[in-house]
Amino acid sequence: MTERYDFLVIGGGSGGIAAARRAADHGARTALIEAHRLGGTCVNVGCVPKKVMWNTAHVAEVIRQAPDYGFSVASNNFDWPTITKARDGYVQRLNEIYKKNLDASGVSLYTGWASFQAPHSVRVNDHELHADHILIATGARPTVPDIPGARLGITSDGFFELGHQPQSTLVVGAGYIATELAGVLNSLGTEVTMLLRKKTLLKEFDATLGETLMTEMRAA
Repeated sequence: MTERYDFLVIGGGSGGIAAARRAADHGARTALIEAHRLGGTCVNVGCVPKKVMWNTAHVAEVIRQAPDYGFSVASNNFDWPTITKARDGYVQRLNEIYKKNLDASGVSLYTGWASFQAPHSVRVNDHELHADHILIATGARPTVPDIPGARLGITSDGFFELGHQPQSTLVVGAGYIATELAGVLNSLGTEVTMLLRKKTLLKEFDATLGETLMTEMRAA
């Protein structure tokens, strides 16, 4: 099946969705292609689900400190599947909202992988789409180092696919993503080891912050 559009967007993240809706609102016949879930990194494997896990870890820390404020609260009954089910349900609702917004703007949505057939032609499954203007907004993905055994590890994306809480974890990296996930897992009871290339955490941030975090995380 062949379709012709004025504007075609490859990638359903925040940038791709915004561009598609803006073009449609200005009268362009627009289509968007996304292979997976709408919303991109932030909604699906970034800030949104991470904040849910961060808040969960915060609750665990509050419970741990409750006796200092006169409360007696049991802290040994955390259930990983309960929070991940709630988290994933919240993300799914956001995916559906993005779909409704595209529909409201009159943007056609194609689910699948896009491949260029010509400068102004893209194939998605059985559809051949032609457009005067094509925007590539596919974002980025984590890079897995080419080292022995790398296939046995997961990236930060894989963290949000864990079906159970790991008893112990090695986090390779010292950036903000590695530091946040290490802190979340530690607060929830996982034994965490961090492997750093340099001597401090968060080397691109203020030195005092990295040094303070190193001290606090070693004591945790």
